[in-house]
Amino acid sequence: MSMREYASVLLRQSAPEGSDWRKMPVLARALLLARASVLPLTVLGSGQGLLFAWYRGTITATESGVSGILLGIAAFLGANLAHAANNLANDWRDYKDGLDRPGYPRADYSPHPIASGAMSDRTLLVAIALLTGGAALFGGFTMVMRAEPLLGVFAVAGLLLSWGYTDPPLRLKRRGLGELSVFVVWGPLMGGGTYLAATGSIDATALLATLPWGLIATAVLFGKHLDKIKADASRGVGTFVVRIGERRARGAAVALISAGYIAVALLGALGIYPWIVAPLAGLGAIQALPALKILAAPRPTQAPKGYPLWPLWHVGAAFIAGRPAMGALIVGLVVGALFAL
Repeated sequence: MSMREYASVLLRQSAPEGSDWRKMPVLARALLLARASVLPLTVLGSGQGLLFAWYRGTITATESGVSGILLGIAAFLGANLAHAANNLANDWRDYKDGLDRPGYPRADYSPHPIASGAMSDRTLLVAIALLTGGAALFGGFTMVMRAEPLLGVFAVAGLLLSWGYTDPPLRLKRRGLGELSVFVVWGPLMGGGTYLAATGSIDATALLATLPWGLIATAVLFGKHLDKIKADASRGVGTFVVRIGERRARGAAVALISAGYIAVALLGALGIYPWIVAPLAGLGAIQALPALKILAAPRPTQAPKGYPLWPLWHVGAAFIAGRPAMGALIVGLVVGALFAL
């Protein structure tokens, strides 16, 4: 598999222009069908907890001598496998509910596992089960070795919110609660969970440190739902974006990302993050301005010439706008840990 194919799948969620995704190698097709381009949200969300523990010097082995780093990495891997499983499970549920069909954005911007003919219903369920089993294996190992009941609470809460995002009886997305659930999962639960796995305890400061990425991940979901607002409204999918309307949702997405930058800078200035995070966030905010401008404006009626991601628009702008904030945080935590800033 060429680097061009990897880049296209991971960055654009599509095959390289002019090529047939069905002819790509198995790994490439698997990454494409699992929507691997959105996994960086989980890599960063779960990774920040482990990095914050490293920066604070709180990584601790268990009483039996199991490495806290090992347990943090196991929790990190479990979270990312769970996200991949959840992506496929959401695709399965939305297809069964009659949403992910030709003409609906999810089926148009990237191959859908079932709608595209890539997988049968049964094969998709097997893939979901395998990924879920892998997540359970890493998560179970972490909980048994750490022997901390709060880890189980984090895991169960994450499972319920992820499963209930599209599935009955909760159907959080349809009830306008999907955005809130993403904030909780990608903020306190994910970052706090890996921190807890690595350290064996958690405090208010560690939870506070997870909020910026929760805000930005939620803004990315706002962008995704903005791209589907007409399709969702016509099908009775009452996302929060549908309920408040496009103009307000665009403003809310910009506000969430702005709040994420402010939170990163403020936590750096207060000494919760390394001080270097604050100026890095300021530079990142300047870099994010063009994408924020796109996010704040109405969607064009047709794809601009040469634009590769159509019908996606606002979600790409939200992701690009939020990326420098998380870059500032990750770089700042690594530098702070290495040089005791």
